[in-house]
Amino acid sequence: METRGKIIIILMMLGILIPIVTYVTVFLPANAQYNKKFASKVTMAYDQATFEGMKEQVLELWKEMNNTFSGFNYSETYNTPWYWEQTYDNSLAAQQDYFRQLVNRLDSYIELYQKMTSNTTNPVYLEDWYHNSIQNFRVEMKREGGLDWAIEGAWYLNFAPLAYWWLYYSGIFWVIVFVLIIYTIVTD
Repeated sequence: METRGKIIIILMMLGILIPIVTYVTVFLPANAQYNKKFASKVTMAYDQATFEGMKEQVLELWKEMNNTFSGFNYSETYNTPWYWEQTYDNSLAAQQDYFRQLVNRLDSYIELYQKMTSNTTNPVYLEDWYHNSIQNFRVEMKREGGLDWAIEGAWYLNFAPLAYWWLYYSGIFWVIVFVLIIYTIVTD
């Protein structure tokens, strides 16, 4: 095999192997860390069968956010590096307000359920209402990108930036490899 063919094969192998190695050694460990801190609590909140259980998990997630981002200005901590997307909706301040609203809403549901049970409301209606309310609340928690929409990007940007950017770096690397392959093919 001629030298040019060997160079092309080596470049193609590098173009495949380096992004895979980067994914396995950089992104997956950071993702595991994030899942342990936050994503597991999000899943637990979605899976709860009672308003009290949901509230407990939302409060745990909120507490973890406050512990992790202690000392950060929530109004200036965003889930995106792009200045045109750095709006209130993408900030930890919005995330905090959202948690506050969820907890208040859960408290309202808990209070209403207690009132309904003490008023001897028809049990069939009560269970139907409870089930529908839980389902609606699950939908609410998944709206706007999920329960941790601002935390996730902010965490990666501040605590695992290489994992946040790995796909961009891989893309740049692929472009360079592609250009080198074209250059090797075109030149003799």
